[in-house]
Amino acid sequence: MDLRFLDFDCSEDADGVVCWDALAQPQTHHNSALLQEVSQVLAWAFCFDAQGPGSLEDGANWDFDLQATLHPSGQPPVTAVITFSPVTRDITITPPASDQRIELSLSLSGTPSFAQAFRDHWGAP
Repeated sequence: MDLRFLDFDCSEDADGVVCWDALAQPQTHHNSALLQEVSQVLAWAFCFDAQGPGSLEDGANWDFDLQATLHPSGQPPVTAVITFSPVTRDITITPPASDQRIELSLSLSGTPSFAQAFRDHWGAP
């Protein structure tokens, strides 16, 4: 894969639904590069199917789950609200990460057609 911070593990169920899970926790000075990479992956997914994410059981082609935990120096971890705007392709973290280490998880799941397109584009397993 041509990604620096997201290293995906792949699983597939009996119905052909594929799920890629990535966990990243780079050094603080890589925060913006990590968020840019996540933005690229999600922007690609929204371009694949502009209907956007949704429940695969209800007929959507793909879905995602994005979570972040902030690790302020010398303090306990803080769960953050992290959102992606497909219009602006921006990721927002509340509270702002500023100089805090980010632990980020991204899970993407999709139908067989989404899975094949994802593999073709990102070189995923």
